[in-house]
Amino acid sequence: MKDNKDISRRKALKLMGLGAAALAASTVSFKNNPFLTNLQAKALNGDITPVDKRLNYKNGEMVSMLGFGCMRFPTIGKGRTAPIDVPKAEELVDYAYAHGINYYDTAYIYHGGKSEGVIGNALKKYPRNTWLLADKMPTFAVNSKEDIPRIFEEQLQRCGVDYFDYYLLHSISKQSSYEKVYEEFGGYEYLAEQKRRGRIKNLGFSFHADRACWDYVIDKHPWDFVQIQLNYIDWKEDGEYLYNSLAERKIPAVIMEPLLGGRLASLSDSANKILKDKNPDLSIASWAFRYLGSLPNVLVSLSGMTYMEHLVDNLKSYTNFKPLTLDEQTTLQKAILEYQSYKRVNCTACRYCMPCPFDVEIPSVFATYNKLVMDGNVPNKETQSDSEYAKKKAAFANAFRKEFAKGGGPETCVGCQECLAKCPQHLPIPDLMERISKEF
Repeated sequence: MKDNKDISRRKALKLMGLGAAALAASTVSFKNNPFLTNLQAKALNGDITPVDKRLNYKNGEMVSMLGFGCMRFPTIGKGRTAPIDVPKAEELVDYAYAHGINYYDTAYIYHGGKSEGVIGNALKKYPRNTWLLADKMPTFAVNSKEDIPRIFEEQLQRCGVDYFDYYLLHSISKQSSYEKVYEEFGGYEYLAEQKRRGRIKNLGFSFHADRACWDYVIDKHPWDFVQIQLNYIDWKEDGEYLYNSLAERKIPAVIMEPLLGGRLASLSDSANKILKDKNPDLSIASWAFRYLGSLPNVLVSLSGMTYMEHLVDNLKSYTNFKPLTLDEQTTLQKAILEYQSYKRVNCTACRYCMPCPFDVEIPSVFATYNKLVMDGNVPNKETQSDSEYAKKKAAFANAFRKEFAKGGGPETCVGCQECLAKCPQHLPIPDLMERISKEF
């Protein structure tokens, strides 16, 4: 009888993903950091309420509803090649772990190939069975059959692990690239063999293509999970279709871009007011996370949290989680309609389009443009009086001159189209650059 109780207790701790042994080990490792020692002491004493977890019905694991995305670690300086600020990154990971986050998502290309090493090193102080690591085969970087095992072995080494809990075919953006890498080069069979060997526990893919490609890939092989872009804006595009396809097949959904690259952390002033009038204590971002948590087949929502305040706020959304009520759903729909009256560029700042061969700072151009849209400072000669048009045109031009004083603005684009195949959102980037440049 005692043996059965011990087995049950060990199983419970494993499912919780944050056992006493893990906390004890982490406390010792933080002995020279007063802040984190206090943090771990609170966790040990039960003074920290951990983020809610959701059952992965495919394997029995309990997975934190909030996952830590490792694409947007804090950096020293700006730009794609800026080095990761490792102490700040580890502080975020330590705080996330102490508050129950057990799902960490990295990729071969994140931070110029440095993300895997940083997250692997940050997690190694904790028992391996208390955290789940997701990594990805970079579909777009595979040029031969030999690349696949080489990259996979390199990823294990970078992360300092013997296996990946969740592994994805990264960024399926068109059927032809899927067929080349995973069928012609044997990529799927190689990864399936790694799963049989226990070096991959769960095999899935992340998706950025059209419905025809989805219908082909989703039934091509058995999948343990699938990562899709989903939020309350994308729902009426392809989001609903993809989500329902997974639910019907009983495949758990992992969610990327819950805030659309940060755009849903703050909507327009008028849309924000609708949500704040309903509940002034909730952040705008929390509505997006609660929306996803209210969908039963969403296993975990990923967020790349650069700043501690973002991590703290996101944890609140999934701690003692409360789904959106019917009344709150109605309020959110009103805010969505108000927000969508503004015509913004649907860029999520993923930076897959970078670097540009002509040094255009593509995500920064769109971020500057979108801010002008939300501030009501985009000139339109058709609808504005001469004085209003002149005022907005000056504000528009000044914003771009200030932001791109050292170059990289929209006028630098020559329309080479190299970025088109790289954009997961399938934005007509050269056309948008030309349009913005004309306004500028």
